[in-house]
Amino acid sequence: MIDPLTVLVLSTSLALLFLTAAMHKLNSSARFRAQLAAYELAPSAILPGLARAIPVAEMAVVFLILVPITRPWAGALAAGLLASYTAAIAINLLRGRDDIDCGCGGQPQMLSYWLLLRNAALIIGCLLLVLPGTGRAVVWTDFILLTLMVAVLSCTYLLVEQLVRNQAFTRSGRTSHG
Repeated sequence: MIDPLTVLVLSTSLALLFLTAAMHKLNSSARFRAQLAAYELAPSAILPGLARAIPVAEMAVVFLILVPITRPWAGALAAGLLASYTAAIAINLLRGRDDIDCGCGGQPQMLSYWLLLRNAALIIGCLLLVLPGTGRAVVWTDFILLTLMVAVLSCTYLLVEQLVRNQAFTRSGRTSHG
């Protein structure tokens, strides 16, 4: 059984993550289609439909994860999406193709084993939402803690993402001035 504060922190954080990811894909659909094509895992004939379906599925996660009755299904859907992304990344890393932009969001991020670890942690968070809750009542202090914990998780996520991007740039010998 899982505490309701943990459920709220996970569901809010994952909703923000999937909302951001979906918006980047919807706002830059041609770029996302090119990122999908770079993985060389799907026939080019289905790429346009796939490029439209993925952000729609991510938006479904956003809406379903915020509703308590649909939250377990949203957690399972989110875990499935992340597992498929993880498999695509792993296949290309095993092929030696780490020069692909992952298509995760706004800033370019090359494939790396860190993305596999990140996705594994996110999948665990998604699967925790499938567990039953304790039934403890949510009190006003939980909402203060919720705000603080989501802020800390968001900042930590952004920091780790930037460190991974920096590591990829230094590994390839590229530098950024700006």
